[in-house]
Amino acid sequence: MMSRRRSVTFEVVVEQGGKPNIDGVFPDEAAARERAAYLLRLAKFPVVRILKVNQAGKEEVIFQKSTSGGGKPTTISPIDETDVGPASLCTDALQLFSFESRMLLLRLLRGYWDDQAVIPAEQLHRYYPLRYFEREALLFNPAVSRLATLQAPLLGVKPFDRHDQLMRMFTKLKELAQASDTLAPFDAALVRGGMGGLLAAAAERPPEERDRLVTHAFAAVLEPCRDWPGKVKALLRFHREDGEEANRHLLDQMLAETVDGREPVRALIGYAPDLGAALQSLVAAVHGDLDDRLPHTDELLALSNALGGGGYDETRKALLRRIQGGLAGLTPLTRTGSAAEGKAFGMIVDRLTNFDGFLGGAGMAEALTRRAKSVWSSGGQDASFDMAVQRLATRLPAPAQRIGYLLDLATSPFGRNKLSVLIRQVATEFESITSARELVAPGVSTDDVRSGLGRRLRAAGIPRALAEGLIAKIAAIPDGERSLGLPLLAAPGVGAVTRATEETVLIDVPKAAAERLVLFWRGQTRAIPEDGTQIVIGRSSQCQFVLDIASASRRHAAVSRQDGVFVVEDLSRNGTQIAVPGVAEPRRLKPGEPLPLPPRGEIVIGSAELGEEPARIAWEIVKR
Repeated sequence: MMSRRRSVTFEVVVEQGGKPNIDGVFPDEAAARERAAYLLRLAKFPVVRILKVNQAGKEEVIFQKSTSGGGKPTTISPIDETDVGPASLCTDALQLFSFESRMLLLRLLRGYWDDQAVIPAEQLHRYYPLRYFEREALLFNPAVSRLATLQAPLLGVKPFDRHDQLMRMFTKLKELAQASDTLAPFDAALVRGGMGGLLAAAAERPPEERDRLVTHAFAAVLEPCRDWPGKVKALLRFHREDGEEANRHLLDQMLAETVDGREPVRALIGYAPDLGAALQSLVAAVHGDLDDRLPHTDELLALSNALGGGGYDETRKALLRRIQGGLAGLTPLTRTGSAAEGKAFGMIVDRLTNFDGFLGGAGMAEALTRRAKSVWSSGGQDASFDMAVQRLATRLPAPAQRIGYLLDLATSPFGRNKLSVLIRQVATEFESITSARELVAPGVSTDDVRSGLGRRLRAAGIPRALAEGLIAKIAAIPDGERSLGLPLLAAPGVGAVTRATEETVLIDVPKAAAERLVLFWRGQTRAIPEDGTQIVIGRSSQCQFVLDIASASRRHAAVSRQDGVFVVEDLSRNGTQIAVPGVAEPRRLKPGEPLPLPPRGEIVIGSAELGEEPARIAWEIVKR
């Protein structure tokens, strides 16, 4: 039933595979024609029309145009029981608005969301799209049947009973969508007060309604955005405006839902010369250090900046799934031959290295191994499984990383087919360990090590006798030797992407340095090694020294210790200079080339010729 506040509405309808689908409902004809013109320019649909609908429901076609566009009909995406978690098992229509349920719908109907340029959080509140979606024979019926088949065993019911439950929930969902105008005050609360204001307003309603209220408010924000970068930009506005860390998880979920797809990521990346460059951009975004000197979209740079501040675990996982998908495909990483292919792959592998193997867990371990077989092929034949695993493992410098990779791979369907090979390699890695410092984090107890290691080994299918022997090997090492290392085998959540952990875990702690480097600027002091192994200077809020100079890059220069020597490296587009006492002219650094630092001097960033007051960051190397 349409709102009584409007006597006439205008529906923009597209056809694909001979089936009509409402793209949007507009209060005036001008807005509807603007949307129709945009859809015609996309050339994705063979027919675009505008229907004028009066209060009685009578429809009149006022515009229709055919194009040569329109591809094959959209169908459901293949999913299996691993995609269906307990949190996504809805028994009430309100639960359909939960994050877990939305992500399940997103993966099941990936092609549909890409065609519509919407996410479930938007569409679940729209009556007309839901009505037309129900008529999509190639989508609706197979989707409900697939969900019923997968969820019935988990709920202890028969598939046809689960099918009936899902149909009743969908009917209730349409009723809720018809009454969605009553949620307008919550939309206003989000716009006026950010996520904190929205949650404060929602606190007056029953807890089971919260997901519906939150998603409706964000859907209202996303409604005007007709492309994926626009949606990301609209969401990131709340990252800047709302500083409450406790509220950040809501934005994290919305961003994850928005970027978890091939088409959204492709639009965010913009131009990329090849798949390897695109994947490297995504990996950099996951780490929060995307290079602003390269032609990335503003939205991807803004997303990278947000991820660089910590949090946003779901968004990182979504991007890692896209990286995993790219690696698992057959598209070459480069277009210039095997040497370039191997180099691009190596750079991606190194950036995906985590404290417990590779970011992304078992799925990423499988994707990297499959890609390694083709990248390191010889004589037209793919490399063997054993060789691919061995070469990947040798790129990981720490035993905990190699063991983590092998155990992750063993839990994947691909690795389980070669379990005997992986078991031998895991045993070999443990034989080379002489100290618990190679595996255990500071403060981790023997019991935590034993239980964490046991979970990983059992999940990987390591035989019980061997697993117990490996656990006993670690437990036998005196606690006094458990001072340093990696939290791989004691930490829960294998494959989790946590930036704070990546930054603070030490892979190989050097002996105490006899010298330290101290930097001074505007009353701030930073030192190596006390403040870390690297100090970055630039415009980004994540830098240790944050500059307010227009010509400075987001990450402009970095100071670090390499092979026992303190060095400075230029990372910028506009250059960095070094001023040393007794030398008349400052020296301009070569981009990317580390320069050893003398005992004292200044790092100069900015140009007086551009009307800027250059920043002069002083340094001094002192004895400890």
